[in-house]
Amino acid sequence: MTKDQSIREYYFRINKSIDFIKSNLDQELSLENIASVSNFSKYHYHRIFKSVTGIPLNEYIIRARIERVLFFVKNYPHKTIGEIAFECGFATMSSFTRSFKEIQKVTAEEWNVNCTNGKNWSLEIMTENYLAIKIDVIKNCLMIKEKAIKIEIVELPEIEAMYVQNLDIDIHDSTTYSGMFERLHRWAGPENEIKFPESKALTVFRTHHNLSGNVKTDVCLTLPYALQEEGFIADLTISGGLYAVIHKESAIEECFASLEYIFEVWFVENGYQPDNRDFYIKHLNDPQTHPQNLHVFEMYIPIKHL
Repeated sequence: MTKDQSIREYYFRINKSIDFIKSNLDQELSLENIASVSNFSKYHYHRIFKSVTGIPLNEYIIRARIERVLFFVKNYPHKTIGEIAFECGFATMSSFTRSFKEIQKVTAEEWNVNCTNGKNWSLEIMTENYLAIKIDVIKNCLMIKEKAIKIEIVELPEIEAMYVQNLDIDIHDSTTYSGMFERLHRWAGPENEIKFPESKALTVFRTHHNLSGNVKTDVCLTLPYALQEEGFIADLTISGGLYAVIHKESAIEECFASLEYIFEVWFVENGYQPDNRDFYIKHLNDPQTHPQNLHVFEMYIPIKHL
């Protein structure tokens, strides 16, 4: 096995274990179980994981759980913070409190105050007064409601795709995203399996848009059938279910402005809330061929009824 082949195999196995972690955050994640998914010895897995991701395994799991906690706290007000912490895999409130402070550098209540425009609402009061808080957020929203936005509610099947993953990417880093898609094209191209428009180019976001900082992202291609997984490239199933679909023709930055409107206004006005499934974008053109260099795309936001 060459050095390049060895590196690819390491990344392939670690990606598999990361998928396992993300799918089982509400369960006990033992080193033995995670290591077995990657087919690495548990005695070596910690070192391998950190060398590939740059983050110790335990820290990665805690960060992933905290990210999920923040999502549920903001969007599921009928749940108590204790219920949310437990559902996100924390065994005790003391472990949650300690982990939250280590990751966010503030307590959960301090984070909640910042989240609600500085008003001194505790998590309990936020739950009791959810509707009033949401109305207050809408009234104080500085953005202009998008007049041309069109949202379609659809029930979608699961999607099988091949993907390349990036664990730490700026949400606006178009150069890196382009490079990831180019890698997928080079890999699938020799097999002549890319057949547009049947094949779809997708970006799947693995952390929620309302968290600050970089995101974990998969760029994907749908193909007539799955090819052999290799190194950085593996297969995945994108979740189906009920989605809000938004068609846009704009600069890609406007995508996230639309998301702000959807999450802060549209959900409240239309009786929906975000669901904890895959949020993704379907890319429908090459912006370099567009007269104004605009992106044509559809956003797929997982939703559920209130």
